[in-house]
Amino acid sequence: MKRKKAINFLTVTLFIGILLTFTVYIGVGTLFDADADEGDKKGFNGMFYSENFLSDLVRYVDYKVFGHIDGEGYIIGEDDWVFETVDSQNGYERLLDYVGACPFEEEELDRISNVIANRAELYENAGVQYVLVVIPDAMTVCTDKVPGYLGNRSENARLAQLTARLAGQGVDEFIDPTDAMRLGADGIVTYNNTENSINAYGAYCIYNTVVSKFMADTGLEVERLKRNDVDFYTRLTDGKTVARNAGVQGIIKNSTVSLSDNVTKNYTVLPSVGGAVQTRRDDAGENSTEYSVVVECTNSWDRILLTPYFSNTFDNVMYRDRLASDYYSASSSGVDLVVQLIRESELRQLLG
Repeated sequence: MKRKKAINFLTVTLFIGILLTFTVYIGVGTLFDADADEGDKKGFNGMFYSENFLSDLVRYVDYKVFGHIDGEGYIIGEDDWVFETVDSQNGYERLLDYVGACPFEEEELDRISNVIANRAELYENAGVQYVLVVIPDAMTVCTDKVPGYLGNRSENARLAQLTARLAGQGVDEFIDPTDAMRLGADGIVTYNNTENSINAYGAYCIYNTVVSKFMADTGLEVERLKRNDVDFYTRLTDGKTVARNAGVQGIIKNSTVSLSDNVTKNYTVLPSVGGAVQTRRDDAGENSTEYSVVVECTNSWDRILLTPYFSNTFDNVMYRDRLASDYYSASSSGVDLVVQLIRESELRQLLG
C-alpha cells in the first residue's frame, strides 16, 4: 500500500512539474514576444505553437502517463495496441460486435448460410475445389491485447454465429481461421498493432490453413511452404491507419512483421488481364500435373501479402481484388481451386 501511494505521489508530482514548466516557458515567451520587433515573423510563443510542439507533447503525456488518446472511438489495448470502436473504412461496429450487441438475425443467418452453401455446391458439381475464407478481425484473434475490462469475445459475435451455423450444416468450404491464427502464433503476432490488418505472418497462417485443407480434401500433393521454409523479421515503424487517425502515429509505433528476403521467388508476374494479376511458377511444366488457382480478395493489402505463398506453391495463380469468379468460368478455364477471402468487417456483404 505504501509503495502504491509513493508511486501515485511521484506521478502527481511529475505532472505538476510539467505544468509548471509549461507556465515558465509561456511566461518567458511572453516577455520575448513583447520585446520582439514588429518585423519579426514570430516570437517564442509563435514558434512554440507553430511547430505543434505543445500539442505533440500533450498527446505524448496523455498516452504515456494516463493511457488516454484524445478523441472518441478508440480502445487502448495492451502492449501499445489500439483499436477503432467503429471501422473508419466501412462503418463496421467493431466494439458492439465484440460484446455481442449487434448479432445477425435468424433470417440474415439463413440468407448468408444459403448463399455460401449453394455456392459451394455449384463449385463441387463443376469439379472445382472452393473455399471462402473470412479474415478475422484483430480483436477476434489477438484477444490477449484487448483490455481486460471488455471481457471475452461474445458467442453472439457475427463471425462466431455464422461459423457455428455453417459447421452445423456441414459446410466445410467455409473457413474461419481464428483458432489456427491463435495457436500458430509461434511467438510472432499475426496482425498490425495500429491497424486492423494482417501482417506477413498472419498471411502465412491463412495460406497454410487453405493449402492444408486442399491437400486433405483432394489427396493431392503440392509443394507447400512449410514454417521452416520461411523467415520473418520485425521492425518498428510509424503507427498505421488507426494511430494516424488518432494523431499518435509518432507515439505508438507499429510492430511491423515482414517476410524476409531469403525466401526464394520461384514465379514470374505476367501481364495483367482485365485488372487481374497473374503469376506462373518458373518451374511449371516440369511435372506431369499443373495446378491452377484463383485467389480473390476484397482488399489489395491481403492479396499482396498472400501472393508470395500461393505463387510459390501453385503453377498458375490469378489474383483479383474483388469476388468475381463463378463455377462455370472456373471449370471451363481448368481451374483446380478457387479461394475467396473477405474480412470479418465485411460479412454483411454476403447478404447479397
